[in-house]
Amino acid sequence: MSGPDTALDSPRPVGGIRGARPLRTGDALAQLGFADIDPVPAAGGAGRAGGLRGAGPIRRGDPLSKRGFADVLAAGAPADELMKPGALRGAARGRDLDSLSHTLFLRIYPVIGALLLLTQLGIAWVTYTDQLRLYGDRAHLLARLTAAAIARPDWARDPDAYDAPLKALAAEPDFAHAVLRDAAGHVVGTAGAAPPARGWSTLSAQADLSVPGRAGPAGSLTVTVSTRALRDNAAWQVMLALGASVGLMIAFVITLHATVRRHVMAPLMRLLLAMREIEHKRWTTVELGGAYRPSNEIDVISQAFNRMVEGLRSGDAAKQLLVELEQAHDRLERANRQVVESIGYARRIQDSVLPDRNALAGAGVEVAVLWEPLHVVGGDYFWLEEIDGLCVIAVADCTGHGVPGAFLTLIVATALDRLLHERGLRAPAAILAGLDAMVRTQLRQDGRGAESDDGLDCGLCVWDRAAGTLHFAGAGLSLTVVRDGVAERVRGGRRGLGYPRPARAGQREDVIADIAVPVAGATFYLMTDGITDQMGRAAPDRAPRLLGQRGVADSLLRHADLPLAAQAAALEADLDAYRGAETRRDDMTLVAFRFPQNGAAAAA
Repeated sequence: MSGPDTALDSPRPVGGIRGARPLRTGDALAQLGFADIDPVPAAGGAGRAGGLRGAGPIRRGDPLSKRGFADVLAAGAPADELMKPGALRGAARGRDLDSLSHTLFLRIYPVIGALLLLTQLGIAWVTYTDQLRLYGDRAHLLARLTAAAIARPDWARDPDAYDAPLKALAAEPDFAHAVLRDAAGHVVGTAGAAPPARGWSTLSAQADLSVPGRAGPAGSLTVTVSTRALRDNAAWQVMLALGASVGLMIAFVITLHATVRRHVMAPLMRLLLAMREIEHKRWTTVELGGAYRPSNEIDVISQAFNRMVEGLRSGDAAKQLLVELEQAHDRLERANRQVVESIGYARRIQDSVLPDRNALAGAGVEVAVLWEPLHVVGGDYFWLEEIDGLCVIAVADCTGHGVPGAFLTLIVATALDRLLHERGLRAPAAILAGLDAMVRTQLRQDGRGAESDDGLDCGLCVWDRAAGTLHFAGAGLSLTVVRDGVAERVRGGRRGLGYPRPARAGQREDVIADIAVPVAGATFYLMTDGITDQMGRAAPDRAPRLLGQRGVADSLLRHADLPLAAQAAALEADLDAYRGAETRRDDMTLVAFRFPQNGAAAAA
């Protein structure tokens, strides 16, 4: 499938924290708050020792003054005099950089901590009420069963009629007390110790004794059970919620402190030290460490400062333009390198998510896989697994290709894992139906106004090794079978999985069903439309056209006698030859498989 092309975002105008207007060289320092600064006392003046890390508000005499920021100009210097000697010294006086981490902590953590605590308490309360209801149901059931066992004519005059049931009742777990009364309300028998008072630790249930032939109840049985274990468990859940909140607070504080030091305070310190060097006519630029990010305001300010330094040093408009062009080229090169490295790392992640090609070797199934994304990562996915004596083989073609398609494959992989291992689904049609529901839930496609119009085509086979049977279900993908020199297609449902329901309004729902396929002497192929939608020329003088299912089937028949790995390699070579100078348009995935002869004989 094809999807929208992606492109790098162009650098946006930046000014302040969010970027309200384009940042100009003349107001770069004013953006940092260095335009109107009070004079700084001499470095030897009274003040506290410390630095920028965790020392509270920066006051006069802080360590910045020891680095040469003591002789700043009077406050209110105009912007055009910022580069005059002495204008940059002491620029950071009065700034509490650590207060940023404090502010983030005070504003973010209470919300996160409260949400976590409320979630844990809610879970504990729901669990407690459910178990309390089960305790009540159990107490009523015990009371009814015991009352039914005692109820007989003249039961009150025969102790043997109620002693044994009461003793059996007392042996039940969490039993506390039972009282047996006759029709007049007199106590006939008891079991267990009576609780001092009814409270949170006990739960009572009453049942009437019904004797055949008697109009009213012949007596009543009251059963009391202890809920102490349930109460203790609820208290433990509350303590666990509090502990989780404390742990989150500690992790959040440590992470926030380290992040602010690395991404805010350290770059600002480099910028301030470079300002000190500029005052002494040492044209020093700020080192960005080879990781300039257009979305980072401090990097943008540092880059603007570097351009300002280069302009002052060169004094030549042509040279300054050349430097800016070189910087722009470096930014593009760094951005491109970061994108390439990120996509390369994404390829490693996607490779790790894909199953082992030899996952079915233990079951004797011969499998060959051709998986070739259009870009570094792709939107095609396949699944190979042996579970509970069944071999599950699936191929999915997600919407789009490249990074967007790769994101969808992660959703598909997670959903398949949950369907097979948590919900225990084994029928192909049931697995595809569950996959459809989970994908639409993950992409929030069930409600009105859904923004995501994405989904996938999928074909899935389940081979029962013991029974030798193969069942197939498809949603937009078919199963190709080669047997006795003939290629045929087993078609599944037409519609794909996912996609919002309103997009299919007025269309007849396509029912996905299991299809039994004979396996004797057959080779099976699951493939995405990237295999068949190859644009090329059958001859140099002919117009380009799609290869199609027939062209792929002819190639498979030509190489049907080869091992499956050699068939996949030969098919890839045929596709390359057919395309010629034409470029590929989509990801390609093909899974070829055939079963051992004993399985084929069983199926026959």
